Amino acid sequence: MVIQNLKIRNNHLGIEFEKIDFFKLTLLVGISGAGKTQLLNSITDLIKIAKGKSISGLEWNFTCNNIKGDVFNWNGKYETLETDSVFDDEDEKNNTEENKPKIGFEELIVNGKTVVKRSEEQILFNNNKMPKLSSFQSLIYILKEEAIIKSVYDALKKIIFRDNTSSEIGFKLSDKPLSAIKGKYKIIKEIRESELDIRLKLYLCYENEKDVFEEIKNHYLSIFPNVEDIKIEPIEDKNTPVFLIDRLPFIQIKERGVEKWIKENKISSGMLKSLLHISELYLLSEGSVILIDEFENSLGVNCIDFLTDDLIHENSKIQFIATSHHPYVINNIPYEYWKVVTRKGGLINIKDAKDFKLGKSKQQAFVQLTKILDNQ
Repeated sequence: MVIQNLKIRNNHLGIEFEKIDFFKLTLLVGISGAGKTQLLNSITDLIKIAKGKSISGLEWNFTCNNIKGDVFNWNGKYETLETDSVFDDEDEKNNTEENKPKIGFEELIVNGKTVVKRSEEQILFNNNKMPKLSSFQSLIYILKEEAIIKSVYDALKKIIFRDNTSSEIGFKLSDKPLSAIKGKYKIIKEIRESELDIRLKLYLCYENEKDVFEEIKNHYLSIFPNVEDIKIEPIEDKNTPVFLIDRLPFIQIKERGVEKWIKENKISSGMLKSLLHISELYLLSEGSVILIDEFENSLGVNCIDFLTDDLIHENSKIQFIATSHHPYVINNIPYEYWKVVTRKGGLINIKDAKDFKLGKSKQQAFVQLTKILDNQ
């Protein structure tokens, strides 16, 4: 999937984003508090709605396309209630209807044709009136088994949010033994199309797709030349709790001149995140969208150039949307991929760098951008 554009308003928070058109690689730049993170959160709110949740006061106009080229326009509006909660409709016993915001309007247009349209009075599906359905859940969720809706639902599930404002990287246990997963996903296509965590995908490559793993490893070694080898294997430490054995793929690196392997919990967060991000470029399914908050906290600076070149390349199958206010990051990504975020009260404006008539060279553009942001 590729996110083409978005216009969104959160009436509960009193925040409104003017329409933004996205690139295949979009770098959101601006001072702290300008609204960069809030924009990423708004996109993830749409994913929550598509999965059946209700969000007070959200109003959106969202356009994207899937890998087949189908264009989806999804618009909607929830009523505003005095609550900060996001409700999970599967837990009806804890969330009564009077505490949930209703969706008063929703429309899905596929390739120019209206597929579903909802108002407070009626719901139409392919121009046919539908029986009464939940007033709290999106039609994307309710009708996700319908073929034409499922294509939208599946596309939205390809949006992945990486919160790198924290330096911590948590382990994620596999639901099934690694030995069973290894036997199920044997070829690269199966690995990429699975909904497994990126760490599990990397482990499967290590076990089943040696050539792909070597490509990932060689890219990583070119960025971190002090590293000479990588392995991903189950923990075999005698002190490991039984429930962790064969459930957790453990990353280890071998540095030049160092006899012992360095275990994952001793690897720097920048080096570890760099490996996981590089792996995503190889192992996420086509049409995935990666959202990263604070790009500079997710990667070592020596990884930025590689990641940028790969994402800019015309054959890249992944869309990448990141925020940053770090000079090195901004100055090392061509300014034609910048989106400058400015804010006046609750109105957040996002413009192309070219709208500010920046200098022709990257250095001139960076200097001028710095002055623009300083004057906000």
